[in-house]
Amino acid sequence: MITIDVYSNYSVITGEYDYLLVDKATRFRKSGYKHVRAYKTHRWDGYTRLFNKRTGVFPTGLKDRIVKYYKKHNPEDLVKVVDHRKFKDKKSIPDIKSVCLNGIVLRDHQVKACRAMLRKKQGVLWASTNSGKTACAIAVLKALNLKSLFLVKGKDLVIQTYDRFKKRLGEEDVGIITANKWDVKQFNVASTDTLSRRLSPPSGRVGKNTAKNKKMVEELLTSMDVLIVDECHQLASDGAYNVAKTCTAPYRYGLSGTPFKRGDKQDLKLIAMTGEVCYKITNKEMIEDGVSVPAEINLIDVEFPVLSSQMNYIDAYDLGIIRNGYRNRMICEITEGYYTNGKSVLIIVKNIEHGHRLDELLYAFRDDAFVPHTFIHGTTDLEERTEAIESFKSGVTKVMIASSILDQGIDIPAIDVIIFACGGNSQIRSIQRIGRGLRLNEEKEKLVIIDFTDRTNKYLARHSIDRIKTYQDEGCFDINLVNDSRELNGVHQRTISG
Repeated sequence: MITIDVYSNYSVITGEYDYLLVDKATRFRKSGYKHVRAYKTHRWDGYTRLFNKRTGVFPTGLKDRIVKYYKKHNPEDLVKVVDHRKFKDKKSIPDIKSVCLNGIVLRDHQVKACRAMLRKKQGVLWASTNSGKTACAIAVLKALNLKSLFLVKGKDLVIQTYDRFKKRLGEEDVGIITANKWDVKQFNVASTDTLSRRLSPPSGRVGKNTAKNKKMVEELLTSMDVLIVDECHQLASDGAYNVAKTCTAPYRYGLSGTPFKRGDKQDLKLIAMTGEVCYKITNKEMIEDGVSVPAEINLIDVEFPVLSSQMNYIDAYDLGIIRNGYRNRMICEITEGYYTNGKSVLIIVKNIEHGHRLDELLYAFRDDAFVPHTFIHGTTDLEERTEAIESFKSGVTKVMIASSILDQGIDIPAIDVIIFACGGNSQIRSIQRIGRGLRLNEEKEKLVIIDFTDRTNKYLARHSIDRIKTYQDEGCFDINLVNDSRELNGVHQRTISG
């Protein structure tokens, strides 16, 4: 007989088990493994393994996956699961509809999601950006009423989430953990980056408080009963994974609108720390239920300049995206058109230099050009950045250029138009960025997305195709192919069905 002893953050398999089967269920190959020297020299098979053959230990989130593999491939083997985790008695947990959060009433889809989370005790809430997954998490935490840790990546988002927790739960019981503040209470919002750096300090950065800080993090992580990881695809990073792995909370959840759409094949690390999907809410549901506005995606054809087929990706991105004057002028023309019509326009860039170019060009792409705007990025002063975001939210500023700092969790319902100046092939970021603008707002009938089919280079073209497929997979967006920016005010020539 095979026995699996289940603990909060790890499980142990014993008995005469099939190592190869367990190994297959708990391994993956990251993108780019073929380029690693150890693989090329046949010293490594390319797999990252989450199972320790010597000890029989693996992350608890993979327990169901291993059991399923056994049922499928070795159905004659008896697998006994012994659960050592300590959970609250179901009778002591109130029904989610009776849980009161200040200022909001949970919608039906949120109630269903919360009930699934409480019933399954772990797993990923796969919820579209506009579905209110943070509200779901707060409701679940209040229902459980246990020591809780809510992990957030990015300092802006930590502050925003902390304020939201205080608003919904009251200030008394909400704590915050950042590089500058360590205030632990019943419900805690923490910076993943801060905990990661203190738990595993970078080599060469050991100071007099290093050991003390590490001990504080370990004590925090082992004192929690509930762990929720916001934008849980971040668990693919070693730092976030290490934090979640150290945490001994039996209740473990992940929140994401795009949990299994990573381009680097590391989804298994997410499942390892939180378990499989426990509930799913789609953009299509939100739009059909009137919770989100419809989205129209306009793909503008870019075929200039023609770049060498031998050019590497970095140079192609530089010349085809960042320094592409033809493309950048179109972005400015489109922005001006929507700005003149009173629309709020968000321009997303990946590279800060690209942002600076557009920043200058919006005042110079034509002799009489004048499009007031702001540009914020990761190195912008926090106070200045917060002020710029608030100004954009309120409609005082109508045009904003922003780097990827707005990718996760920054709530701006007022967006009418998003221009993806950045290109790229990240499915996660593409959907997250659209989700930023799907939120309902007064007099907003739809969200307009401007993207580009970059045919100037094979890499850029491939990325464009990846983004188009991502949009199509959502099954709810109107997707239009446009020859150039002038067509946006007329009839689209060709349409791709959603």
